[in-house]
Amino acid sequence: MSGQPFSLLVGIIIIIAADIVQNSFAFSVSSSSKRTYHPPSCLYSYLKENEPQQQQQQQQQQHPHSLLWEKTLEVSPDSYVNPAIELAIRPPERGGTGILAVDDVKKDTAVLCLPLEQVGMIDAASILDAAPDGEDLVFDMLKKMWNKQLASVKNKKSGEDTQEGKRLAVLAGIIAHLQLTRYKDKTAWTADLAKDGYALDQSRRLGLFLDAMPLLPQRSTTSNNPLQHPFPTHFLYWEDDEIEHLLKGTMAQTKAREVRAGVGLVVREWSAAFLKEHSGGMKQSEMLNAIFSAFTAVLSRSFGDAAGRDLDGAGRMLVPLVDMLNHDSEDPNVSWKWHVGEGDEEKIKAGRGDILVTTLRDVKKGEELCKCYGWRPAWDIASSYGFVPRLKKDRWECSVIPLLPAVLDLAPDVIATPNQISNDATSLDLLLESNYGVLVKAVIAAVDAANEIKARQNSDIGSEDLSDRPAQLDRLEVVSLFRPPPALTAKDFPFPRRQPCVIVGTKIGISDQITSSNRQYHREAIKKVLPAYRAAASAIAQLRLNHKNNDSSSPIQASQMTMAAASLDKDIDWDNAAFELMKLGINDRIQTIERDGKAANTWLAQFTMGNRLDANSLQHRQFRAEMSSDIREAELNVLYTLHNELNAHANKDETP
Repeated sequence: MSGQPFSLLVGIIIIIAADIVQNSFAFSVSSSSKRTYHPPSCLYSYLKENEPQQQQQQQQQQHPHSLLWEKTLEVSPDSYVNPAIELAIRPPERGGTGILAVDDVKKDTAVLCLPLEQVGMIDAASILDAAPDGEDLVFDMLKKMWNKQLASVKNKKSGEDTQEGKRLAVLAGIIAHLQLTRYKDKTAWTADLAKDGYALDQSRRLGLFLDAMPLLPQRSTTSNNPLQHPFPTHFLYWEDDEIEHLLKGTMAQTKAREVRAGVGLVVREWSAAFLKEHSGGMKQSEMLNAIFSAFTAVLSRSFGDAAGRDLDGAGRMLVPLVDMLNHDSEDPNVSWKWHVGEGDEEKIKAGRGDILVTTLRDVKKGEELCKCYGWRPAWDIASSYGFVPRLKKDRWECSVIPLLPAVLDLAPDVIATPNQISNDATSLDLLLESNYGVLVKAVIAAVDAANEIKARQNSDIGSEDLSDRPAQLDRLEVVSLFRPPPALTAKDFPFPRRQPCVIVGTKIGISDQITSSNRQYHREAIKKVLPAYRAAASAIAQLRLNHKNNDSSSPIQASQMTMAAASLDKDIDWDNAAFELMKLGINDRIQTIERDGKAANTWLAQFTMGNRLDANSLQHRQFRAEMSSDIREAELNVLYTLHNELNAHANKDETP
């Protein structure tokens, strides 16, 4: 999310990069080979070469997470696993891998303690710092990217942006390189191509962990088959027409295109180094598959390096076993922290210390241990983790609401002539960045100025005490939503547009009925974004006045927008103007999501009824349709809730 509107250039980049990002790839590995390696996208077991044949056959039937759990604890004598918990291997439709309590566990009880140096933690700093220069083109390339990030953090005056996406990309590049190296090492016809050196050593050291990546939410055709091949639900693996039809009208479509475009551009940047290191005996599709697998693993399973060992705590790391904890944002029962003793800075720097998992409340026998991966809206969870959490009781959720109408009527009180309409003389297309860009920047500046005024006045009267409200919802976030071009300008500018929207978040429940217990959340949600809509209403009023005076060249007065945002202009009721603008945006979003949802169902029906896909592909598509339906439902829940709150305000003439 960004506080600035996305440029239309991003949309163009997405269209270009979409050609690079293929939908799915699979390695072709002979099962008759003596040295068989199953690629990271398959849920198979790790086979140790020097183990007896009978033991190999037993492990071949063992779930990779079960094997990883068992072997990691064997080589980590200082690890602690509370006897009241155990690993659960379930069919994907029943939750997949997880950790369950087999006995009651009291609050504040340690359930896992894992020494990072023993369990095979993977992070960019420890891998790249030890990589010798000049030995490996991929590691040399990734080190340059990483060092650039380190330099920009240490020299913050340089103005370079240390984007999290770049840090994730470096870690994904490491994982992909090690997976490909391991693939060559463990496959009979490419074993001789595995180059001796640091990458091969690391791929063998971390082999068990690499073989278990990635595990994304999935469903099997038979409920008793936990070893079924997974079908990835991450947006990287969706087909282009699924992104277009199933996610149309949702913020998830924008996120999916951004993720796919971003990875596509990274693939282009990395292609020369990866081809040089891995082209011998390997197909380009195999390399691309490894990169996709690595990105999904890092996006869905990595943790923040909270101890500050690299990039001022902004790095990422992968930790086996701990990443088997599933997500629950409503009622998590465990949390983790990096535990080191006082004065152990050297241990932190060297990547040592312990990951300590403790209970947040009493956990009953049979209950799954779940942590909160961090609060994020449904569309954002889907873009990183490949699933949408089901609503059990209530949770914080978001929607995006247009800040400005798609087409602004500059003369709402005047009936335009046919000639004026055809010449677009009385309307302004606000899906063109050349028209909306300056307005959005002015709104953000006005809200910032209004907040400064509020801070100087120390005025926070009427704010609700919502201690569990996510901090992200306390700041103005303007994002861009993909929209088709308006009918009036579609002929001249037929390309897809981006509409600036404000993120609005509240606590939603299973029912959208307003009650006294949840209304405070909805009122606060409206209050947080109201200054932005006051400022936008002021800008619209100025545009219409300029049009009335035939003075389209006059600039928008930022001071007037600030006065409106801060409620200092008493001559005009900017609150009501803001409410009307907000309701217009909410109604537009509801209509769009419902219309596009029906269109998605119609599109899907042609495959379910026409036998146009094989059973496996159809199952994949149906599950992705369910996931997109969950995304729509979450956003609609927020929209209906806020719509009802605004109506209640209008009927009772009270301020939210």
